[in-house]
Amino acid sequence: NSSGSAYTTVRLSGVGSRYDKVGGESSIVATSLGGSVGREHISLPGIAALSAGTSNLDVLKGNLACKLAGLSYESQMMDHLHATAYQNGPSGNSLGNALEGSSDSVASLTSDDVASVLSGVNGSNVVVVGTGAGSHDKLVAEAEKAYGSLSGAAQSSAVGSVADKSAFIGSDVRIRYDSHNTATVALGFEGASWTDPKACSLALMSTLLGSFTKSDGFGKNVAAAMCQEVADHELASSISAFSLSYSDTGLFGMVATAPDNKLDDLLWYVMPNFVRLAHGVSDEEFARAKVTLKTQILASWDGDVATGEQMARQIASFGRVMSLNEMMARVDALTMDDVKAAANEVINDQDHALAAIGGIHELPDYNWIRRHSYMLRY
Repeated sequence: NSSGSAYTTVRLSGVGSRYDKVGGESSIVATSLGGSVGREHISLPGIAALSAGTSNLDVLKGNLACKLAGLSYESQMMDHLHATAYQNGPSGNSLGNALEGSSDSVASLTSDDVASVLSGVNGSNVVVVGTGAGSHDKLVAEAEKAYGSLSGAAQSSAVGSVADKSAFIGSDVRIRYDSHNTATVALGFEGASWTDPKACSLALMSTLLGSFTKSDGFGKNVAAAMCQEVADHELASSISAFSLSYSDTGLFGMVATAPDNKLDDLLWYVMPNFVRLAHGVSDEEFARAKVTLKTQILASWDGDVATGEQMARQIASFGRVMSLNEMMARVDALTMDDVKAAANEVINDQDHALAAIGGIHELPDYNWIRRHSYMLRY
């Protein structure tokens, strides 16, 4: 017996939007179990029997439809970015699926669709992590009761994998509304999977590019060079670089919201900042980015709940938990050559995917952006 609070995190692999056959069924299941959905997993805040709650399906579908109607343009464009980048994925295993479905797919869901989500889950797909002041024996007993009957539950915990690597396709989708005076643009290159050696380099590259939101009040005093230029020329109200990793691939890029008459200028400044990563940045920028990345890693482990999420993700992705000391050492070990090599492979003269919505009449076309993915240097 222990005093204090205890937290339990359950991560289910092999389910998530990637494995939806209709669209939205994984989100319905996650909601019915009190959790949240990802593209390759479902996270639960406690141990729960894996039974889809279809008795109140209409209520769950109505709630999800309301949520979809209120999605920000940034979230919508990230869905569209995945859809155009991974448009050839087979049904039931496609990163191109919308994270929580579409209004049409959610409306067409049946109880059988929802119930089928959990039919393929086995013991190796389930990770249970306890944090805080709980009892280990009690946690094991509860997990055994809830998941012990799953096939493969008594076998060794192997890291799950997908059948085929997702094929990245250079492409774009543009939703034009001339009545809008702003636009939201998501730009992405093929990134790295969780186990790819360059995943850490890409994470550092995203901190080098940084993020900026006009409402933060930093203005052009923001640290990252790209964000300084965006702020100085008032090119966007927000911009943020990202590096997303999945089991077999990843996406590296940025998402921005900008005035409709500044899109050409925005890309004029953004693309050289991406490309210069393949040629090197200053020592000061490099050192600052390492400190920022370490801070982000530490923040992601702040608290029992966050720690449980991170441990569950790492066990599902790597088959083990990396200590904070190891993660800090990995960041410290990165060199400029590592960043240049990763950027050369991911950005330099590489195809991209793009999704944009709003007043995009000034957004450069695909070939312009593709041409600016490299420098002519002699």
